[in-house]
Parts: sequence; C-alpha cells; structure tokens
Amino acid sequence: KMPIKHIVLFKFKEAATEAQIDEIKAALTALDSRKGGKIEGITDLTMGKTFTDRHQGYTHALSVDLVDAAALDTYGPHADHQAVITNLIKPLLEAPPLAMDYEF
Repeated sequence: KMPIKHIVLFKFKEAATEAQIDEIKAALTALDSRKGGKIEGITDLTMGKTFTDRHQGYTHALSVDLVDAAALDTYGPHADHQAVITNLIKPLLEAPPLAMDYEF
C-alpha cells in the first residue's frame, strides 16, 4: 500500500471573497476523521492561494494526503465531500478544476 497525494487546482471567480475561500478550506478540513469528520484515511490536508505568476489563472491549490488508494476511493464520492463541492466550491468556479493523484 502506497500513500496517495490528491492535488486540485481551482480557478475561482474574481468575485469570490477570501471569506468564501476560507469557508471552503474549513469545510474540507472538517471532513478529516481526525478532526471530527466522517472520512477516514486523510493524513494531511492543506489549501492555499498562489503567490507567483505561473498559475495560468488558477488561484488556489488543495493538497490532500491519504493513506492509500482505497482511502482516495472513499474520499472522492463521499457524500460530505460532494456536499462541499456542490454547495461551496462549484458556485465560485470560473472554470473546471484540475485534479491529479499520485502515489508517493
């Protein structure tokens, strides 16, 4: 079993406020079972805004470390995760996010 890194790049609308982005980060962090959430297998989760000019319009990145591919398979379709996507993330997106997953 290899750990998995799940990376998502977001291109948020200019009208998206920092408070809205902070709410997304808090909601994603709260999914972690170690922090009271219902999703097992998350070992680290960070989200931040880019500070360079190499972003090609993508404003924020999410990085989630999971114990293995099975944990990723649980995380992705989990109802609580999908609720964050539907209710908080999608309304603020300028374009579809880019996502990548790899073993490390």
